[in-house]
Amino acid sequence: MRSPVRILALALALVLSAALPAAAQEFPAPSDPYVNDLGAVLPPETEAAIRARLRATRDETGVHITVLTLQSREQYIPGITLERFSTLLFNDWGIGDAERDDGVLLLLALEERDTRIELGRAFGQDWNGTTDAIMEKTLLPAFREGDYARGLEEGAARLVDDLARPFAAGEPPPRDLTVPLIILGAILLVVLIGARRKIGDLVTTLRPCPGCGQKRLHRSRITDQAATLYRPGRARRVTRCDACGWQTVMLVTLPQLSEASSHSGGGGGGFGGGSSGGGGSSGSF
Repeated sequence: MRSPVRILALALALVLSAALPAAAQEFPAPSDPYVNDLGAVLPPETEAAIRARLRATRDETGVHITVLTLQSREQYIPGITLERFSTLLFNDWGIGDAERDDGVLLLLALEERDTRIELGRAFGQDWNGTTDAIMEKTLLPAFREGDYARGLEEGAARLVDDLARPFAAGEPPPRDLTVPLIILGAILLVVLIGARRKIGDLVTTLRPCPGCGQKRLHRSRITDQAATLYRPGRARRVTRCDACGWQTVMLVTLPQLSEASSHSGGGGGGFGGGSSGGGGSSGSF
């Protein structure tokens, strides 16, 4: 016979479990391979136009692009980043061909006010510059104006023209000159800093010594702690006279180093079992 205390505890647990909301779903289930407007932002004619374009693109190039809108990501898997959510959902749905991994997901989350273009593994990181441009020039401007339908329709069109067709034709992605320019700028900065030091050293040799008046000064730097990516360094700049031994020491902070560069499937519902490794672009509005 159960004790009254245990019976009371069981009854309380049943009441609490009944009062709790249902557990969050893992992912939304796709009902269409091209457009799933769960956020209800697309007029029927716009949804139909996007679907027709993406279907034709898949027939033409093999690249499978799908559009998904959500009221909120949190109702499915709370507490994870947009990038993680997109990759997991992409792989759960299996977007793209399983052998080519050439799927593309265009995701819009309304409550979080963020959006993501997630790419299949075949694109690697090489096409991120293209998706960055689509994100910044097409999607985000329209979404910030609240024109979600225009942003999705034009964004899908640019994914077709700037990504799917060139990729399927074997064209190389447009070169992103950002990293080479950053590297060149860093090299020039190092050269300028070095030249400034050399000029400073030369000017020092032309000045008379405060102790004896002779022009026998020279300047050197002693590094006590080298700079790293995580903290600045420390050094001493020593100016010394070779004639009389007079010297002065100045403490120098070395600037912190900076990096020259920065970021199994399902297959149901018309999807081909493709997967993503996390490539693509994100934006907030």
